Amino acid sequence: MTTTTTIQVHVEPDHLALTLGERASIEVEVFNGSPIVDEFRVDLLGPWVDPIRPEWVTVQPASLALFPNTSGSVLLTLDVPGASQLLAGQHVVGIRVRSMTEPDAAHVAEVPVTVNSQPSVSLHLDPQTATGGSTTEARVVARNLGNVPVNLWLQTSDPANAIQAELLDQEVALAPDEEAVVPMTLTAHRPLIGTGTARSYVVTADIEDRAGEVGAEAQPFVEQVRVDGVFQQSARINGRILMAIAVLLPVIAILVAAWILRPQTEPEVLSGPLTFGIAGVVDRVEVRPSEFILAGERIASMRAVEPELALQEAQLALRRAIVDLEGIKTQHLADQAQDALGEEQPADPAFLEALVPELQTAVESALAVSSTALTGLTGALNTYCEGVGDQRPTECDTQPVPLPSGFISSLVDQAATNPAARDVVDANANYRSSTATLQTVQTLLQSAEAQFEAAGGDPAAVPEDDPGTAAGPDATPDPLAAAQTEQAATEYELSLLEQQAVIAEAQLACRAALQDVGRTVLRAPVDMQIIEVLVTPGAQVEADASIVIVERTDGRIFTPPAGIRAPHPQDLPAGSCPGTIEELRAADAATANAREDGGASGGSGSNAGSAEATPASTGVPAPADTGGSPSSRRLTPSLRSVA
Repeated sequence: MTTTTTIQVHVEPDHLALTLGERASIEVEVFNGSPIVDEFRVDLLGPWVDPIRPEWVTVQPASLALFPNTSGSVLLTLDVPGASQLLAGQHVVGIRVRSMTEPDAAHVAEVPVTVNSQPSVSLHLDPQTATGGSTTEARVVARNLGNVPVNLWLQTSDPANAIQAELLDQEVALAPDEEAVVPMTLTAHRPLIGTGTARSYVVTADIEDRAGEVGAEAQPFVEQVRVDGVFQQSARINGRILMAIAVLLPVIAILVAAWILRPQTEPEVLSGPLTFGIAGVVDRVEVRPSEFILAGERIASMRAVEPELALQEAQLALRRAIVDLEGIKTQHLADQAQDALGEEQPADPAFLEALVPELQTAVESALAVSSTALTGLTGALNTYCEGVGDQRPTECDTQPVPLPSGFISSLVDQAATNPAARDVVDANANYRSSTATLQTVQTLLQSAEAQFEAAGGDPAAVPEDDPGTAAGPDATPDPLAAAQTEQAATEYELSLLEQQAVIAEAQLACRAALQDVGRTVLRAPVDMQIIEVLVTPGAQVEADASIVIVERTDGRIFTPPAGIRAPHPQDLPAGSCPGTIEELRAADAATANAREDGGASGGSGSNAGSAEATPASTGVPAPADTGGSPSSRRLTPSLRSVA
């Protein structure tokens, strides 16, 4: 917390890790301590060395109007380009908050920033083609294009092992934007006759990231850089002398044979096509012919309908598996409690006192499971309705839950040819099962509370913590342990293990579908030039269709990515493949919050019109009110669909 006389400022996070080419955000909370309504502006200063440019910073909102003794938040977003050359290491930026009413009332809060390293080095030869006889001179020019100091280890090689190369320095240290020139001597056996020979050689540089010297974390692996050169040697007896002795036919024959058999340099293919790796419809093309792009920059993006539908289906299948597991747990507790409460003799008050909080917890859990099942049903119905076109049934707009039996019967007839219809049928059955379990547990809770009250107990006074967990010889045992036989316990554990295996299998399918959707963005694997663009937006392409023809700018042979490449982490869609009911509910809440923050007002129908609803509005039976007991609390199920 940073304060002035009238301004209090809190910055979150208090330390920022910044990677070039990626987005970072800072939330600034401002408190108006003045006695008047004031307007504040927030901007970013520094760092004092190599400052951040204003066009990289976005402030939302641009100004903040606050009443006296109130606070508000401003979000600063930093989009630092990958080629910005912002130096790696420890920096300090200032977050300045200014009053528009009192120009002298301002404060600057300092935020430490660690800029991550992005090592990059370029090599070239001067000259690229060195001419001479047995010996010639050339220079290796290395330049640090990254934002961090590096060490280079230079070495040379040639395919024919015919050149002896001597570098004046083999180890070079470079600061950011620094250039080093290393002299090099090339020596090779000179041909006797002919027009000469061209010997190719390669200079490579291994790169060591020295980010630790500036307080940043070093990259674990930096790709080696290389440059190709040619040593053009002249023969000892050139063509002019041969012309003078052309009368010597044997010599001419030898010269012709030498010309025919002279070593030829293999052509190096520097260009080739890039593909998405999956089929779909091209959405955007972000490059044009003759444009130079850097590694990681976007080339094109596509709409892949089949992978997106496969992801939605996999997420719905995973949701059903998680809800089924929670239903098994709750139904197990309900069966045990029903057996215990159904005995002819009245239950022991101590037993009832321990049973009531367990059933209260079971009601809340069953309500949460029913809400999650409702979210899956809403998402499946919306997906089905988006694909029906003009023949839109009324259930798409009203969204009654559970869905009418007549509508479900029509979907059963479509299930064989329409996967979306099959998903709605499964999600509706899942929701009916969860609500039936909820009603059963509610009924058992009411019965237990009634018996406990008849025995002189007060259900409202039962503590939320389970009394059965108390330590000592007088601790109350598990009230339902006696109702569970060894065989029933074994069958229950097996059912849990089987359902957990189903969840694990559904998670794997979901993650595979998530990877396919992430491949809908094509990025440059290395620095390259666009030679030709082969598609336009709206074009339907196959998985192996060429999108662009590119050429490497570093002189290396072009090698297209083998098989289906892994997607870039930035291109993975929002959402996840949760494994538990808690993770599933957290994902639903995060999706709804993102929609609310983005200004989304919801879809059609009563259930899709709001981010949240009470149990009564969603069709989920609410727990019975028992006079202020913990069971009378109401949970709010989410109507958010799977991301």
